[in-house]
Amino acid sequence: MAPLDLTALYREGLSAQQAGQIDAAVALYDRILSVKPYIPEVLFQRARCLADRDPKQAEAGFRAALKRKPKEAAIWQGLHGVLRGGARVKLEKDAQRAKIPLGSEADARPILQALKAGRAEQAEAAAIALNKRAPAAFWPVYLLGEARLALSKPAVAALEAATTRDPSHTPARLALARAYGTEGRPAQAEATLAGQSSPEATVARARLFRDTGRPEEAVAALEGAKSTSMRGATELALSLAQTGQGDRALEAAKVAIKAGAARVPLLRTTAIGLEESGDIRGAEAVLDHALTTPTDALLIHRAQLHQSAGDFSAAEAGLSAAIAANPTSGEAFRAYMNGRKITADDPMLPLLETALARADLKPYDRASLHFAAAKARGDMGEHDAVFPHLDVANRLMAKAYPYNFDADLAEARRLVAEWGTLKDLPANGPADPVLFVTGLPRSGTTLIETILAAHPDVVAGGEMPFLTRALSPVLEALRHDTLSPEALATAGTRYLAGAQRRTGGARVIADKAIATFSRIGHAARALPGAHFVLVKRDHRDTGLSLYRNMFPEGTHRYAYDLRAMGHYMRLHDAVVAFWQKALPDRVHVVEYEALTADPAPHIRALLAGVDLPWNDACLAPEASGRRIQTLSFAQARQPIGTAAVAGWRRHETALQPLIQALEQSYQVAP
Repeated sequence: MAPLDLTALYREGLSAQQAGQIDAAVALYDRILSVKPYIPEVLFQRARCLADRDPKQAEAGFRAALKRKPKEAAIWQGLHGVLRGGARVKLEKDAQRAKIPLGSEADARPILQALKAGRAEQAEAAAIALNKRAPAAFWPVYLLGEARLALSKPAVAALEAATTRDPSHTPARLALARAYGTEGRPAQAEATLAGQSSPEATVARARLFRDTGRPEEAVAALEGAKSTSMRGATELALSLAQTGQGDRALEAAKVAIKAGAARVPLLRTTAIGLEESGDIRGAEAVLDHALTTPTDALLIHRAQLHQSAGDFSAAEAGLSAAIAANPTSGEAFRAYMNGRKITADDPMLPLLETALARADLKPYDRASLHFAAAKARGDMGEHDAVFPHLDVANRLMAKAYPYNFDADLAEARRLVAEWGTLKDLPANGPADPVLFVTGLPRSGTTLIETILAAHPDVVAGGEMPFLTRALSPVLEALRHDTLSPEALATAGTRYLAGAQRRTGGARVIADKAIATFSRIGHAARALPGAHFVLVKRDHRDTGLSLYRNMFPEGTHRYAYDLRAMGHYMRLHDAVVAFWQKALPDRVHVVEYEALTADPAPHIRALLAGVDLPWNDACLAPEASGRRIQTLSFAQARQPIGTAAVAGWRRHETALQPLIQALEQSYQVAP
């Protein structure tokens, strides 16, 4: 009888093990061990197969292998994985003496310390290194996930591995839920939190509810758990703010601050939540409470609310106070310059020049100051001085917020391709009339929204965040082939709940959410009564306006580089062309230049296109008196005119990178 080929059997066993055929692998290893009982590699692999189903047998196998290869780290790590209690602690001490890395909590302590100190990049590098030395251990891969979360990097794979290695570790499960949430998988995040009842899990669940347009559920979860921790009180304040309960939100914020929450950031975020919900008085009350101990950030925020309401004198007083409190506050200078026409005798100009001359400015302040200076120089007719300031400002912002065009292109193609599934699903959502006004930022969307808001049947909510939140579970379901008509209808209902809260239960809602352009089809299926107004403007004028402005942190990253801006605009053109063709009866196009040159016929066509009767008030939108919480808060209070048309010609040479990039075209349809 021919002798067994032990090497071939071992390879066959490894293949079966890798394929998940554990019984077959164990049988093959047993055949080898019946001939040669003490081969350490075979003992080790057999023990690995048994680690989940029979830890005692696995322990015996690992110890037998370790006896024959006492310096082999992988055997120590395998044994560590099946031990519990005192035996596990003893092994960790033995490994420390033998200088064997187990990937234990003790080994990972420097990584934990780096994370707590805010050194996430250092923690990530150390976690990768430890994971290579202890590839089956829990702590390295768990902390790798935490570090990547802190760095806003994809963390799901690492944290899925961590929770597989230790399913009972609550912080890892909570981190995995956060990672799913940040990667647009809210349903998976909610499933991950199922059965978790700790205070931390309740807070995570409430945050998830807020992020998917369910702040009432967030409040109920937190109040039901009677959470009194700093995080619990913080989350309750933000959830109450999103439901428009200003007084209660402020009280919860006070509790959180008393428990250790950072005062100014929490009160500002609470005020922002109240603004989102439409409770402007509540937001003002929170900021006025905060201003009992004023800071430049609080003064700026309060002044911007004055600007939104058209109270420019109060805004200027607040911004002047902010500059006095912090003479290098770039945001205060920028807000001040944007709120008025600057003349050569403006008292803020010398202060601006003094601030710009300082060598110790933070990059964000320096960028903001250069944006402010560009605005001032343009107002004073010093047009040659505008772009030197803009180039510095935009270069600093582009460095802080790098842009990835390929990611935008891939996402645009994915959203367009999803229409193939969406168009065949029944649209059973609420049929309430919603008018989405969309287009590129700075293309005239605020003007069109203000025209609509002048109509007595319409209330404008500004740039509302509710569609993105409501559609998040829809996108996840689409990308995992689980979308149902019910999920679409639920998204529509959640959107309307937020939008109606903000607009006071308006009969017709106008929503100027810029991001709507890319998911018009998704919104149309969730809200069968919605219309979409697409504003188009000369890209060169739009580009100039984009380049002159600074956007909320991390948004519109393409706007800080003229060439990238041109490519993004052409991608935008391709996406909206697709939706125009797919939904011709739901998308109405407004040409900015044509409307400003001859408003009446184009406003009539606009109202007819969104099923509104004619009303003369729409010819004078500047008289509407509405709050305007966009960069166009000043311009939209002026009569309709052509002053902003063809302004790009003055800067044609400087805009050449944009103009050349506009020659490119992109295909997004499948």
